[in-house]
Amino acid sequence: MTTAVTPPATGPGHVRITAAGLLRSEWTKLRSVRSLRLTLALSFAAVAALSAYLLIDGETLGDGAAADVPFAFTAVYPLGVLALTVLGVLVVTGEYSSGTVRASMIAAPRRTGVLLAKAAVLAGVTTALGALLSVALYVLTRITGAVPAAAGMSLFDPAMSGGVVAATLLLPYGALFGIALGALVRNAAAAITLYFGVFQLGPQIFPVFLPDGLTGFTHWMPFAAMDVVRGAGLADGPYGVGTAVAVLLAWAAALGGVSWWLLKTRDI
Repeated sequence: MTTAVTPPATGPGHVRITAAGLLRSEWTKLRSVRSLRLTLALSFAAVAALSAYLLIDGETLGDGAAADVPFAFTAVYPLGVLALTVLGVLVVTGEYSSGTVRASMIAAPRRTGVLLAKAAVLAGVTTALGALLSVALYVLTRITGAVPAAAGMSLFDPAMSGGVVAATLLLPYGALFGIALGALVRNAAAAITLYFGVFQLGPQIFPVFLPDGLTGFTHWMPFAAMDVVRGAGLADGPYGVGTAVAVLLAWAAALGGVSWWLLKTRDI
């Protein structure tokens, strides 16, 4: 008499999804999807090229108020933040437009891990690239002498490192901001429109429609806080760097929390 042997179940519900597996999956998506690869490369290439031009030209960063800021070579990093926000949006919405998000959510039915893995991979990559970019531009600053305040100053001097680290970390913040917007709206065009209409242009538009007592709200929007952080305390602002960091974290937590809740409760 023979005993029937039941093969082990291999469906997605019986496969243990690990954090490492989710990270590998998101890393594969980032480096294999051509549009994401190009957007990432162009984002850093544009910032590097424009910063290098200003340093080699020497006139813009060697005159005026910028001459007193040792980390003035980070002046165009907001352009990188903008581009990386768009990249973050595409990282999420690209899966919705192609329909591959269903496979991701079937593999990880709790869904939270997928969103966290996307954020971790993109933040890690953009932080690493941002650090390399900042070091390279610092070296170019020393070679060209385009920033008088940086003459003879070590990268690890607090007057230099504070501003460099702050500006560099704003790059992955932009990417994470884009992920939150993409997960919130799920459509690339709508998310990018929301970004430009509310967060990029909003501080200039809202005061026209808001009562006088509420116009100060724009000081608490993300890009106002980014300007304070990027100034590292050397530029005048509505509040200090510590408060600006708290404002940025609050926006990230609010948008990320709503996006996570919608991801858990909405149909794919």
